[in-house]
Amino acid sequence: MKFKQKKLKAENFRYVIKRVIKNPMIYLTDFFGYQTQIDNWMRTISLTLNAGACPEMACPDVLENGFHCKELIEQVEVAYVIYKQCGLKKQRNPLAFFRTRDDYFAYRSRGEYAFDGQINPADTLSKFFSFQSLKKWYGTLDDIMLSLTQAKTTNYDRFGDKIAIIQELLLRLAQAMYVIYRNGGLPLQVPSYVIAQPSDTFEGKMPLSKLGELIHSIADKRHAEAAAELESVFEKAYGGTEPEDIANPDDRGDEQKDHSEDGVMIEEAPE
Repeated sequence: MKFKQKKLKAENFRYVIKRVIKNPMIYLTDFFGYQTQIDNWMRTISLTLNAGACPEMACPDVLENGFHCKELIEQVEVAYVIYKQCGLKKQRNPLAFFRTRDDYFAYRSRGEYAFDGQINPADTLSKFFSFQSLKKWYGTLDDIMLSLTQAKTTNYDRFGDKIAIIQELLLRLAQAMYVIYRNGGLPLQVPSYVIAQPSDTFEGKMPLSKLGELIHSIADKRHAEAAAELESVFEKAYGGTEPEDIANPDDRGDEQKDHSEDGVMIEEAPE
């Protein structure tokens, strides 16, 4: 009997768009490359969950908690896309975080989420969605967001002991997603005879965040200023002629002739 895997579609998610489903690295590059750093993001997760579980612990002047919940939901969605596309299997005991003593000390001394001696983001994703489904994660994060709207806790048993598990899994997921971004992909163990070949290669680009656009505009401005300054130095030193032209005045005509004969116009394919 053949089982047809259900295709992931943007309409089945809240925030993930089609381009990210086709290539989750677009999201990871934008989020960890331009929007935040992993240390800041993990502290944000801890503060958001603390405020959600116990509103009395929330900072009254901070209004971003709801936005951080939205960011958490989006990251869980992207993780689910990777989890399904890579065919990761569920685990019978997803809360077995430490297989060896070395795993425990790797976390305690270096803050590394290792399993069986290796930093394994695929194992983390498997544990995350083995603990509960995407639908249940929606419910959990919605409850946290709802709790953030309350000035005082009305039900301390809303999450119970599970809040510790929820926080641990979300922190581990954040680091796993960062490791995937840092490595440029998700490493998977396959038999030696298997030849890995990417499918549905995506070559497009996702629009940058506002912060990403600002960073790029500042970088472009600095490059332009540096180029203008360098040009003025050449003009003062060489009278507007670049040093290569002065060093080889007799070869300029031949060089230009050679380049005109051999030059090829390369037109980039539209994105």
